[in-house]
Amino acid sequence: MKNSNERKRVELFLNDEWLVRKGFTPLDISKGINWNYQHSNNAATYQTYIHSLGILNDLLKISKADNNLKLEKKAKDLILDWNSTDHKKGKNYAWKEHPVSSRINNIIAFQSNAAKHKLSQKVFDKLVIDHCFYLSNERNYKFNNHGLMMDNALINAASHLADPEKKKLYIEKALYRIRYAIQRDFSRNGVHLENSPEYHRMILMIYRSIEKKLKELRIPLGKQEIEILKLAHNFRGYIIQPNNVYPMIGDTGNIPDSRIKKIFRDFHDSEAGITIFNNLNEEEPENSSMMIFKSGYFNKTHKHYDDLSTYLYLEGEELLIDSGKYSYVISDPVRQHVVSPKGHNVINLPGQDYKLVNPFQEQFNLKITKRVSKTNYKLVTGINKLYKGTTLTRYNILTKENVCIILDRVVSRDSKEAYQNFNINENAEIKKITDLEYEITLNDKLYNIQTYNRAGSNIKSEIENGYISRKFGDYQENERILFKQEGKNLTYITVIHNVKDDIEVDYVNLKLSKLTYSINGKEVSIDL
Repeated sequence: MKNSNERKRVELFLNDEWLVRKGFTPLDISKGINWNYQHSNNAATYQTYIHSLGILNDLLKISKADNNLKLEKKAKDLILDWNSTDHKKGKNYAWKEHPVSSRINNIIAFQSNAAKHKLSQKVFDKLVIDHCFYLSNERNYKFNNHGLMMDNALINAASHLADPEKKKLYIEKALYRIRYAIQRDFSRNGVHLENSPEYHRMILMIYRSIEKKLKELRIPLGKQEIEILKLAHNFRGYIIQPNNVYPMIGDTGNIPDSRIKKIFRDFHDSEAGITIFNNLNEEEPENSSMMIFKSGYFNKTHKHYDDLSTYLYLEGEELLIDSGKYSYVISDPVRQHVVSPKGHNVINLPGQDYKLVNPFQEQFNLKITKRVSKTNYKLVTGINKLYKGTTLTRYNILTKENVCIILDRVVSRDSKEAYQNFNINENAEIKKITDLEYEITLNDKLYNIQTYNRAGSNIKSEIENGYISRKFGDYQENERILFKQEGKNLTYITVIHNVKDDIEVDYVNLKLSKLTYSINGKEVSIDL
């Protein structure tokens, strides 16, 4: 049904239940709206969406669809209720950057589209002036995606000001900050540096709105800025998986987007700390393979402890995945898990952690160090030297046969335990064959993951539970495969492939810095 989501939210609202965001528990507003409402587990996010007044858009849309002006009046009354409340009393987010930006855009949309029950010009003008003052004030400005939201809202709001001098001043200020943000927040390859495909996508939606408004005002954004945004739009084709779903890297949920054309060329960006390998299945593109490797960062926003993490979409299935985002409440145990190394396919040192403080100082100790593409294989290597007294090195190899080889080296001053953590798709069934080998069934695919004992090693393994969050505020349990060793100088060689393919991995050997493997009787050597 058309507008089904909006209609559901409106029906709830008319029955004194306000669904401020999808997946949230509706608020009881039968005794009026408590603008200071504090949710027990997620107060900040609830406050953000309460004061954004997103329900205005739903009320107006259904009012027009049903020719029901009572809904338009309901929207007007909500604005007046918010405006007549003294938000300085109590703890709330009425004047925080995100809700301020969203709210004024929603109020302007209402005023522009309401058929009968518009706000008085006096009330509307005062709302615009107050919001412009807040949005332009540098004390309130945030040098991240919230700042961009503020600039988008400031341009929109300022265009409705009657005073031409203030209008010009505010728009010029917003434009200056926007141009600076584009140069600051994107790599030279067009990757948004907040560590999340979901936020990359969201930011581009905001820029699209900004470009549209600037075009109406006949103001150019800037040639160099437009070029960077073109690269950013192009990156969506690289980062999206062959099934047209974004990978859950950083704070990213399960987001399908059929409008994006998948690009099957490889991609590398040292600033963003990401390498993407693609093996195209020309007959069935959705059954192609894709490996994403992360190491390093430029910005701590939405950053997880996912350095040296391998994300593997193997022949049509998300096999090795990240854990999503769940929420932004840092004290929540599920959130703590999904941002930790346990929520990613990394080498983990139990009982230890590493700190992300300054990307400029840490860039030489946390980075992608090598990338090679040959006829038979692709190799990407990274290091993490941020653990105290320990250096971690990972070598990722994706062969032309879609065999994934992960070689890890752990070198420590003292003997310690380390384990490979493989975060498996929550819909998979895992069967332990031996301590060194597991079978994974995922839909109609059967995968094998096997690690190899070397001289002097004594690898043990187990399955532990974890969490996967594909929707904000919601999670499912999944299983993780852990290959464990203890010592000062540890090496892992782990191979992952589709059992149902006509593929036989004969052997994988490591001698000094040369890895040799044989698949179906064909030997290949790699200088690491």
